[in-house]
Amino acid sequence: MNETASSNDPATETRPPTVADDESTREQTPDHAGQKQGKGGGTWLILLLLLLVLGAAGAGGYFLWHTLQTTAQQFKAGEATTRQQLNVLQQRTEQLEQQANNSSLADDIKNLQTQQHALDDSLAELRGKLTGDTRSWDVEEIATLLQIANDRLHLEKEVAPSLAALEAADRHLQALHNPALLDVRRLLAEEITALHATANPDIDGMALSLGALIQGIDRLPIASAALQKTTAPAASSTAQGWRAVLHDLWIKLKSLVSIQHRGQDERPLLAPDQRYFLRQNLQLTLEAARIALLRRDSQTYRQTLSSAQQWITQYFDTNAPATGGALQELAHLQATDIAPQLPDISASLNALRTWLKEQTSRKVDHGTGAAQS
Repeated sequence: MNETASSNDPATETRPPTVADDESTREQTPDHAGQKQGKGGGTWLILLLLLLVLGAAGAGGYFLWHTLQTTAQQFKAGEATTRQQLNVLQQRTEQLEQQANNSSLADDIKNLQTQQHALDDSLAELRGKLTGDTRSWDVEEIATLLQIANDRLHLEKEVAPSLAALEAADRHLQALHNPALLDVRRLLAEEITALHATANPDIDGMALSLGALIQGIDRLPIASAALQKTTAPAASSTAQGWRAVLHDLWIKLKSLVSIQHRGQDERPLLAPDQRYFLRQNLQLTLEAARIALLRRDSQTYRQTLSSAQQWITQYFDTNAPATGGALQELAHLQATDIAPQLPDISASLNALRTWLKEQTSRKVDHGTGAAQS
């Protein structure tokens, strides 16, 4: 009985806790609570990180979606604008096709083409000034002037016209403002300087002086020693006897003996009819000198003037003022060099022609390349 009661006695099983038990319970409670709190804090941290990652992913996705939406809207707007422009262009094309058969449109097209050509020419001219290109006909005109200068100098021996042509060509080159032609201008300047330094006889003035001398020949007095005096007729050869024989012998002896005076020039006696031919021959000699002057034949010119001087000195009165003036003018004309050494002025012309050939070749090559392309 006692054993049963002890086993089923609630007091025995559920006795109140003692002080020792309470203390042991208090000692174990703080450690258990700390473990529970540590586990709870790590979980919240992980959850917070997951929320941040999800938030960032959501924000990036939203930004990407918004960008795609904006791009799509812009593309749709551009597509609509393009379609609108295509529609306008199609309408304009249809209008032009409808007006293609209209004569006024053809006139307008011709006018537009004319204006286009004029604009192309203006652009070409402007391009030429900027790049150094020059219209060929401008340079051809300059080449013609240079050719004229060479012909007048070397064929006609005329310095002044050649110098004028060279200076005109230089003015044309200056107006072109083409740097590529500076070398031609340099050669041209050297040639102009050489022509300025060349003796330039006044051929026209000298020819006029010879003409005045030719007209003044008739006024030159003939020397008295050259005049043939009219002598009294000799005794009649009809004398008879020994007087006639002595007269004939005297005539023959006179023909065999010649008396000369030293220091005096021999001046043949001139009959009155021979004076006319003397003046005519002297005038013809001076005329030949004038022709040689115009032809720049220096040798013939000097020879004829020398012959004229000899004739005047021999047959005319050198003490007369007219004769002295004629001899002085002839000496001045003979001392003038009518054919001075002429410089070579062909360098500028050759350089300009070379430049023209290069420009022509360049245009041909450019045209061929454009045709091939």
